[in-house]
Amino acid sequence: MRDSQPGDTVLLSVEAESSGMAEPGSEDATTRRARIAEAITAHRRAGSQSAVFFGPKGDDVPVVEYVDREITVEVDDAERDRLDTLLSEFPVFKIAQPATRKSPASEVHVSALADPKHTADFVDRLVLDVYEFDENYALAIAEP
Repeated sequence: MRDSQPGDTVLLSVEAESSGMAEPGSEDATTRRARIAEAITAHRRAGSQSAVFFGPKGDDVPVVEYVDREITVEVDDAERDRLDTLLSEFPVFKIAQPATRKSPASEVHVSALADPKHTADFVDRLVLDVYEFDENYALAIAEP
């Protein structure tokens, strides 16, 4: 598991008037997941076409895009195996075809036909389990 380092931040960029800018900091999973769910709710309410989760550091950056009930991630082979394991724990989330088949090999589209709370649970676990961030990673939420 990767240890959290200063500057290890996963940002959630959401097109929604109410999201504002939150300062990054170490927080527990319950708080992070509530904030992600609120951002997804604001995204849906605004009818936005773009919400992007991303980390700001170099090549070792998790990129998770949420658009219209679909999550898109860039993963290597080991991360893809961990994603498949995570998907088995969240049966409502499934690999979206044909989008994944038509994408570059490292890009995976996941159907996210779930309420914001369950989507937030999945996204947080994705960062923790697939990208192997520390339990207390920082989450910042920003408008694009």
